[in-house]
Amino acid sequence: PQQCVTLRQGRDCFATITVQWQKSSAQSLCLYQVNKKQFNKKQLKCWEKNQQGQTSIEFESSDTLTYQLRTQQGDHLVAQTEVMVSWLHKNTTRRRHWRLF
Repeated sequence: PQQCVTLRQGRDCFATITVQWQKSSAQSLCLYQVNKKQFNKKQLKCWEKNQQGQTSIEFESSDTLTYQLRTQQGDHLVAQTEVMVSWLHKNTTRRRHWRLF
């Protein structure tokens, strides 16, 4: 999916994402998950001298994440995609008071 929808703003969204790639010539590539808000890049999977690859990822985040396919040698960007997180209800600061008798 290109978008993951959660019930309330700020809550984690959960989805299973399948990433597929195909090249005309064999390359050694790695898939990274990038969180631009937290300025971190996490390596998820690498393929050695392949023309194609596929993997499934368990997405769990309250932020939009970018997935990048990069070369192992030189760390050059080959392709990227984003999974946007959106919500149905905006997070409210109003507190609910409950009373049990």
